[in-house]
Formats: sequence, C-alpha cells, structure tokens
Amino acid sequence: MINLIQQFYEYYYEDKDLTEIEQFRKENKLQPYRIKQIFFEIFKNTRIDFKDMTTLSKELRKKLSENFEILSLKPIKVLDSSDTTKIAFETKDWYIIESVIMYHKWRVTLCVSSQVWCPVWCAFCVTWKLGFTRNLSYDEIISQLIFANYYVRKKLGKKEDGTWWAVRNIVFMWMWEPLLNYKNVKKSILIMLDQKAFSLSRRRITISTSWIIPWIEKLIQDKLPVMLAVSLHAPNQSLREKLIPIAKKYSLDSLMQILNRYIEETDNRLFYEYIMIKDITDTPELAYQLAQLIRWQKAHINLIPYNENPTIDFKESSWDRILKFKEILESEGITVTIRDSLWRDIKGACWQLWYELIKND
Repeated sequence: MINLIQQFYEYYYEDKDLTEIEQFRKENKLQPYRIKQIFFEIFKNTRIDFKDMTTLSKELRKKLSENFEILSLKPIKVLDSSDTTKIAFETKDWYIIESVIMYHKWRVTLCVSSQVWCPVWCAFCVTWKLGFTRNLSYDEIISQLIFANYYVRKKLGKKEDGTWWAVRNIVFMWMWEPLLNYKNVKKSILIMLDQKAFSLSRRRITISTSWIIPWIEKLIQDKLPVMLAVSLHAPNQSLREKLIPIAKKYSLDSLMQILNRYIEETDNRLFYEYIMIKDITDTPELAYQLAQLIRWQKAHINLIPYNENPTIDFKESSWDRILKFKEILESEGITVTIRDSLWRDIKGACWQLWYELIKND
C-alpha cells in the first residue's frame, strides 16, 4: 500500500510528476483539486479511514482504500486519564512505540516519538533498557499526530467558539533522540508547519535533545524554525557523565558554545530541562552552579521532579528541596518553572515509557 503522508511530502516538496497520487489522479480522470481535497480530509478533517471521507464519492473512496493507506502505524492500545492519554503504536516491522497527549486548560500537547526505543542510555530512564532498534520515518512520526488529532476530536469535541479541539503543541521528547534522526524529524516538521497540512506555529514545536552538538549545528545552519529544549540535568561535567554517558563525547564547554550560537542566530529563548533526583541533582551547591552556567543566556529552566519506577534506584526530590532549588535560581536572576508530572498514573511521564515491558522482563 502507498502511504499518503509520503505522497503529501513528495507531491508538494519533490517532483509532482513522479508521485503515485498524481498517476492515480490521471488514470482515474480526476480533476487536480481532488488531490488537495484528499489531503484536506486527512490533515484538516482528521480522517483516518477512507469510508469517513464523505466529501468524496463512494467509488473514489473504494479505489483509494484499495491503493493507499493513511497511517503507517497501527494504534494498538490507549491508556486514558483525565489529563493525559498514552497511545501505543505498532510499526509494520512489529515494534511498539508510544506517544502521549497532554490536556491543558487552553491547549493540547503531543509528545511524539522519533525512534524505536533509545540509544542515549540515561541512567534515570527506563526506555533505554530496551536498547535501540531504528529511526522512525517521517510518515511514522506524522501518523502519531494524525491519530492524536483524531482521538482528541472524539474525546473533546468542539470548543465554545465552534472549532474542534486539536493538538497545538508538539514536543519531540519521547522515544528519543530526535537529532539523531534529523532528516526524518525535519521532514515531519515541514509537514506540521505547512498550511496545507496542520498549520502549526513554529513556536509551538519543540525539539528536546541530549546535547548532540553536530546536529544542533545542522539545525542552526538549516534555520529550522522550531524551539529547542536541552536535557541538561547537571551543571558540571562529572555529574553529567554519570547521568548521561553521551556527555563523555560532548563536553559541557562545547555544548554551551553551540547553544550561545543558537540563541544569537535564532533569537529564540532556550529551554533547559533539569531533573530533580534526591541527593544527586537537587543540592543548593548545584543550584548555584546551574545559575552561574546559564546566567547570561536568554534561557528558561524547567525543573522536572523525577518520575520514579521500581526498575531504577533513584528517588524523587522532596517538594521542599525542589522549592529551595527554585528559590536559589530565581535569586540569581534565572527564570524557572517546576514542571507538573500529570501523567504518572498511566506511566506516561518522562523516563517512564515502556515501564510495563521492563517490569515484566
């Protein structure tokens, strides 16, 4: 089956004459506007089944279903709570990846996976224990968003103004490292931003990275119009190496140099993610080190309480320690937020994905 997400990218970003959807149109003597109509049904009306595309004739819907597919992932399990939904998808080569929808008062955020499991090996994370298998294709990344919009529309319906609820924020944060899958992540972002597809704002798309310096440089060179969040988690080199082994390859000094360049060339605010692990990352001394490290940057710190699981022997910082850490940063002129951990109940919080599978090993 021919995937229509791939066809969208090839039709609008590559040679139109070579696409299967264009050949299909000519063979079936369809007007050119029909292609745009099909894509409108997928991206704007969030149709994941051809039979629901009632703006198209039954005959055309039948022919489309015989030749094309919409999603390149199969949703196989949904875990729902009041403020989050975790979705497990099966790939065509039978791997399972997950994404998480988060419901806030005024917006809906989707954390998407960009790889099948994770190659980074952070000491505090469950996901890496499965190892790394492969990168996701851009159509697999976009499939997560299409299904999420379909699910959100069914769950929440319309807003007071009559428009449908939909995902408005994207974070490349889940099954990880997006910058090690830069080519496909970039293609997926182009589709997310495209007015003919999702029309998302560039300030609503964030790439979260573990300091893959060469690809941060590539992102700067390409002027990819998104926000950047850096999983810092430690303000000195020795602690970073203990928590995230990839830090041995990329020094803190070299990281700060490229991030200063990112801020200078994009004029974007940089976001840092900082994990709060009891007696390891939450001391006042480390708070002062962190403030000193980013004092002169246009940056914001997100303090993330550690989301515990029985497979790793780390504990969450006490609320008093987290508040003290925040107070020190603010006293040093740093803007800081304590991140809510709203989706722990479905094991959909940071560093918890695939807890169930690890637990059963």
